Amino acid sequence: MPVGFSFTSGVVLGSLIFITTFIIPVLSLFILKMSGSISSMSLERKEERLTPMIYTAVMYGVTAYMFSSKLELGEMISVYLGISTMLILLTGVITIFWKISLHGIGIGGFVGFLLGLNQQSRLTHFDILLPLLFVIGALIISSRLKLNAHSPQQVYGGFVLGIFISFAAIIIYIA
Repeated sequence: MPVGFSFTSGVVLGSLIFITTFIIPVLSLFILKMSGSISSMSLERKEERLTPMIYTAVMYGVTAYMFSSKLELGEMISVYLGISTMLILLTGVITIFWKISLHGIGIGGFVGFLLGLNQQSRLTHFDILLPLLFVIGALIISSRLKLNAHSPQQVYGGFVLGIFISFAAIIIYIA
C-alpha cells in the first residue's frame, strides 16, 4: 500500500475492485441469462462465452485504466489487472475455435504473475506460497475434470497458457 494509505482507504479500494471485477460481470451474466442470450450461468456452451467475456474484459480494462491513470496506488495493481484483461481477451479469441478452461487460465495466470514477480526479485519468500498455489491449481483442475466441464487438454491448456502469458508479461514489463 502507498505511504499514508489508511485501512479504510484499503477497504474502499478493495470494494471498488470487487465491484468492477466481480459484481458487475456476474450481474451481466444474470442479465444475459434473463434475456435469453445465454442458456446457463455456467456458460457450458462455448458459443455463449464470447459476449460475457467481452463484458468482463471491458470491466477489467476500465478498472486497470482507472488504477494506472487516475489513482496513484503503485504499478502492480494496474499490471495485474492489465494482465487479467489480456488473458480474458485471449480466452475470448480462443473460445471462438475451442472451449478452454477459464478456471485453468485464472489460476494459471495468478501463478504466472507471482512466478514472474519472484523471478524479478520483487517479492521474496515464496517457499510455501508457490507450492500451495500449484496444489490449489491442481484441485481446481481436478474439480473441473470431475464435473466433466472440460477435457484434460482444455484445463491443462488453460493452466499452462495462464502461467506463460502472465509470467512473460511480468518479465517483459519489469525488465
